[in-house]
Amino acid sequence: MSLTDCQAYLLAAGRGRRAGGPKAWRDCGGRPLLVRQLDFLRGLFPAPNIAVSIQAEWQERCRLLAPGAVWATVDPEAPALASVLALCRALPLDRPTFLLHVDMRVWEPDVFRTLAERGAAAEAAVPVLGGRRGHPVLLSVRLKDGLLALDPERDRLDVWLHSRRLAEIGVPYPCIHDNWNS
Repeated sequence: MSLTDCQAYLLAAGRGRRAGGPKAWRDCGGRPLLVRQLDFLRGLFPAPNIAVSIQAEWQERCRLLAPGAVWATVDPEAPALASVLALCRALPLDRPTFLLHVDMRVWEPDVFRTLAERGAAAEAAVPVLGGRRGHPVLLSVRLKDGLLALDPERDRLDVWLHSRRLAEIGVPYPCIHDNWNS
């Protein structure tokens, strides 16, 4: 499978308490982190194949950043799984989908290409370096019904994925472990 067969979900709705405010708007090289992520993702996928979870009050501001992208508003106090489910409803999991958080600066196209090419047979695929899993996660279409049945107040996506056929794909890129919480 190639990247042209895929889409992306970007989780960006959080309050960012540990970071001192929403990470989506934190400066990253002179631009907001959300803008940097969108620019990178638009280099891999057409705008209609990118869905982003955001806080409701950001809606107008965000639509100007990436016209054509899919924006799903989510309560910033809700668990991350609520954002994933909102994205699944806004841009259905009808094609393989990359999932990542706004603070995960995996700006290496080869990570995405490698997962798409080598992870197609699995229900989900994750990049691995040095024995540690990283991001993004590639979700298969086969996960759609099970994922939509999860309860964000009770379930966790990472725990649920452990019960699925998960492929670990070795990559040589340390950026798979990068996030602003580490």
